[in-house]
Amino acid sequence: MARHWMRVGSIAAVLVVCLLVLASINLLRPDGTISKPFGVAVPEESHEHEQTNRPQDKQQDEAQQETPATDKLPNLDQLLDEQTKTSTPESTAGPTSGLAAEASPTTLSKAIVMGKLTREETDWVGEALPEWQNAIYVVDLPTNATSPTGLRTKINKSKEAMPYLTYIIDNYPANFPDLMVFLHSHRKGYPQAWHNDAKDYDAVNMLHDLRLDTVMERGYVNLRCVENPGCPDEIRPWRDPPNPEKLPEQIYPYVYADFFNLPLSEVRKQVEVVATPCCAQFAVSRAQILKRPKEEYERYRTYLEETTYDDDTIGRVLEYMWHIIFGREAVHCERASTCHCEVFGRCSSRSSNHGLRKGSGGG
Repeated sequence: MARHWMRVGSIAAVLVVCLLVLASINLLRPDGTISKPFGVAVPEESHEHEQTNRPQDKQQDEAQQETPATDKLPNLDQLLDEQTKTSTPESTAGPTSGLAAEASPTTLSKAIVMGKLTREETDWVGEALPEWQNAIYVVDLPTNATSPTGLRTKINKSKEAMPYLTYIIDNYPANFPDLMVFLHSHRKGYPQAWHNDAKDYDAVNMLHDLRLDTVMERGYVNLRCVENPGCPDEIRPWRDPPNPEKLPEQIYPYVYADFFNLPLSEVRKQVEVVATPCCAQFAVSRAQILKRPKEEYERYRTYLEETTYDDDTIGRVLEYMWHIIFGREAVHCERASTCHCEVFGRCSSRSSNHGLRKGSGGG
């Protein structure tokens, strides 16, 4: 009888072992993980704190760590090539940041304003930019000569300032298009068009890229984004001792006082430094021009006609006064990458919306 029960116990042990083996086999999935046994609650794996490394996170970190060196700016073509290679592709799901360039409005009326010497060729304006109106003033004609463009200035003085102001006065207030760009007459190439902020230094490329919606929103934009020369402190009117090689800087506060009908003591309070990227090429909306009465523009032109300052000196003063005339602060220096993105739609992963370097306003 004892041996009989031993045999029964042995058989039972074998059966238990077999059942355990079968159960373990059923719990195993083909991928080696354990399946949830029927009737047993197993907590789900939590993903609450799971993080993944996204390319855009790395780009944002790089942008935050980047510190621009404004005194060592790259060659313009090199800068634009780099931006083209690193451009952020436009999302098909709609804009998720301020970097993607939007389409420029096509219904706005627009004009190109420039002055030219008789010998300078400007046929490229009408040929390459037929969608733009143009007003080209010949500045060096004899008193009784007829202009081949139909437009002329009375005298050749103060560089581009004379034709710019003449256009504003001639068309104020009803004949302005929605926006205007004020340009130099040379189209492209280095060194004559070195200040054109576009591929090949080409003004046509520059205007093709120009975001008209940004011009309308801001009212005024400098067409040069590269900060040097001009920023961060091109004009320091109260420099002590004065720099004998910077006559425009020395006379700047006197011209400013006359333009804006201020005593010199008030100018000193308002303007400590003047800075903006060179070189007197800009876009402005009709609404912005109309914020000043016609009489002010006439007063500016009369001052230029009558001043005894030489052409180069007074022209340079006006170069660093247009942004103030059109409502900007004395220091108007936007980061170049931000300007390229917002003004020309040349956006890259390194473009970031840093504000202007603010200074004292005027006018």
